[in-house]
Amino acid sequence: MIDMNNLNQQLQLGREELAANDKAILSLQRRIAIWRAMIDENDADLSYHIRLRLNTMCVRHVQDVWYRAFPDDSGVEDLLTLAQNVADGQADPAEAEERARSYFEELLFDVELDSITEPATFVADAAASAVMSACHRDLYYEVDMDSDLKDDDLLPDSLDLSYACSAAAARGLNWQAAKDVDVNARRAFWTWYLDEAIPAAMNGKSLK
Repeated sequence: MIDMNNLNQQLQLGREELAANDKAILSLQRRIAIWRAMIDENDADLSYHIRLRLNTMCVRHVQDVWYRAFPDDSGVEDLLTLAQNVADGQADPAEAEERARSYFEELLFDVELDSITEPATFVADAAASAVMSACHRDLYYEVDMDSDLKDDDLLPDSLDLSYACSAAAARGLNWQAAKDVDVNARRAFWTWYLDEAIPAAMNGKSLK
């Protein structure tokens, strides 16, 4: 059973951390603590689907950033569909993982980065990560890492999905100066994540 008191405590600590950070950064360390609190060690399937819902909601929340750059490209939506198909047993995990990886690598190779397309690549990164996550049903797939790591320690090859979505919203990464990103948009994303997305995922709902 999930300890909701512990989860609510972790969410509150996340809110306090976010409020105190001038750049609106919600640390990877805090997010890992939240994710661990969301796991039911006696129900791997429940925990897996909570993770799947949260990941999908995060990508959809910033999907407009993708369409702003690539209005006719269904690639991100196709990846989210693929993730759901994996979860439903309708797609082979190994093939899905390779498809997601190849799509993102080809995107980076083909796209000329600018102020519109670079944030969109963060959305694609997150969508590819959603597929990867769906391919792994291990309870601790997303939390089995050094909790002392910072998000930018994972650059350039393994951004966390939620961080990639925050980067899409903010039009930049944590290491960049506040003047070069949209701090208010980053704060709005993490506020939504803590106050709306996680509770919805826990309750079996989906949000955009």
